[in-house]
Amino acid sequence: MAIKARDRIRAKLKEGQTTVRVLLAHPMHTGRGENEQGELIAAEFIQDIRCWRNDNEVLTIKCGTATARNPYFSFQLTGGAAGDKIMIRWVDNLGAKGVAETFLQ
Repeated sequence: MAIKARDRIRAKLKEGQTTVRVLLAHPMHTGRGENEQGELIAAEFIQDIRCWRNDNEVLTIKCGTATARNPYFSFQLTGGAAGDKIMIRWVDNLGAKGVAETFLQ
């Protein structure tokens, strides 16, 4: 099961710091919202986000229902070199998964 919208990722190296920016396409339903008929919309939210630089896991983020729709994350990593592969993987509470990757510029 996967979300059809596309996740976006960018990574830049500047002054020895890698800055990663990620926009994840996900509805992030809390389970408390209602549709037009007044029925509850089932909870659907990202639980786990992981980031790798080349083959090394460098970051883990745990999310919950308080995270906004289409969440945006920006973070810095120490070091890096041009051409490094930066990859993000996420999993939601229903088992949907997403992957976004880029190469460091």
